[in-house]
Amino acid sequence: MAGDELRELIDAMADPLVACDGDERVLYLNPAAERLLAWKREELTGQPFEVLVPPRLRAFDGQSFLRYLLGRRRALGGRPVRVLLQRRQGSELEVEMTVGATGNHGGERISVVLRRTPELPDYTDEPLERLSSAASRRATHPGPLGERVYQLVFETAPLGLIHFDTTPTLLACNDYFVRILGSAKRLLIGLNLLSIEDQAIVSCVRDVLAGRHAYYEGDYHAVSSDKVVPVRAHFAPCLNGDGEVEGGVGIIEDITAQRSAEAERTRLLREAQDAIRVRDDFLTIASHELKTPLTPLALRLASLERRLERREQVDPALLRHARQHLVRLAALINDLLDASRIEAGRLALHLEPTGLDTLVERALTSMDAERGQHRIEYSHPAEPVRIRGDAYRLEQVIANLLENALKYSPGDSTVRVTLEVRGDFVLLAVADEGIGIPRDQQEQLFERYFRARNVSVTSYGGLGLGLYISRDIVERHGGRIWVESEVGRGATFYVALPMLSAANPTPPGPHPPTDAPPQVH
Repeated sequence: MAGDELRELIDAMADPLVACDGDERVLYLNPAAERLLAWKREELTGQPFEVLVPPRLRAFDGQSFLRYLLGRRRALGGRPVRVLLQRRQGSELEVEMTVGATGNHGGERISVVLRRTPELPDYTDEPLERLSSAASRRATHPGPLGERVYQLVFETAPLGLIHFDTTPTLLACNDYFVRILGSAKRLLIGLNLLSIEDQAIVSCVRDVLAGRHAYYEGDYHAVSSDKVVPVRAHFAPCLNGDGEVEGGVGIIEDITAQRSAEAERTRLLREAQDAIRVRDDFLTIASHELKTPLTPLALRLASLERRLERREQVDPALLRHARQHLVRLAALINDLLDASRIEAGRLALHLEPTGLDTLVERALTSMDAERGQHRIEYSHPAEPVRIRGDAYRLEQVIANLLENALKYSPGDSTVRVTLEVRGDFVLLAVADEGIGIPRDQQEQLFERYFRARNVSVTSYGGLGLGLYISRDIVERHGGRIWVESEVGRGATFYVALPMLSAANPTPPGPHPPTDAPPQVH
């Protein structure tokens, strides 16, 4: 392998590597080692390796640090040894070190491979509330029990924990923090916190290095992955015995679940508020609608009672008007009952072959008393239109569409009813010249109790149940109902139902408003 290729391979290593000559002077360190040790390659090259070793550890049994470790290679069996190294600013970090050598003394080369261990400095005998102050102080000879207990707490804490020095480089983090960010620990250790893109976090780190606590909450974009995590963090400075800042610690909490719970609570609250509003609107409308026929009915019955008491002749118009109010009241009650049956899945249909053209004509005849000055134009095929359906329920749908067309259009306007066969389907269209329906509310028009914003409760009656009931009836016949409208230009309601001869048809759907009826695809 060529030298350049070898250098590129070493530079790409995730583990830190330092190469020395036989005199233990540094020849090379890769980028991972630069990040871990906080030394630039050009600064460390040519210096003795011992500048990376705390002064108290530079000699063992009359040998240098590296020679001592090289002499123990056979005893270690190639396993890494856990040691302390000293970073450029003087802070210490614990690493696992593997040492190897090739060549004789004149051309000897020593390679040192490092891996950051998860432990932070030992905090044995430190009170919990002084954790941030103790984080920068390592006991020269930490007790093994205290070290094991600390490692257990550090690695199993249900929060992300980090420790950084004054450079500020990340010296340690626990597995929970690694899981939050979704990055490998070897990519996080040695990361300079001032290099991250989130300036709010950079500001927190600067506050800590100035001796102040800092807090952060937001969506963190991980540097080494594409992961975005909502987090809440508390950073605190690490102080030595003289009160000087030697770094900082951070507690990071993944608040994804909290955000989801808050969003769900917000959604449920909004739905509850909408339900309460719909209920209140419905009660207002229902009380108005039920009271409207009852008041004149009571007056007419009282007038009829007085005439009978005085043995006067009864005006047939009184009875006719009273009966009309009773019919209206019964229709309102039936709508409420039908809506309840639909919600419970108990609205029964009795399907049998029937003529849809006959049902339309019957519904038009029943509208004679209500059409007033309206003109109704009806076009239909010359041949009978046969479908399989519930005649009573389909006539209810047709009557509802006709009533709406008459109700929401001017008294001297024209309502156009069209019935035509389109392939396997028959298409009924009821078009008016009324107030129209806002485009953003046309889908909601078939929901229970819904009324468009441009409809006045006092000017236009109804409980807002007719179209809801009609949609259920049509869809249970294998058909589809929809509306096309523009505000101020009227509305056209379409009902597509399968013909009696159709086999597994797919009903046509809504399309952009045009002058022509929709085509069946």
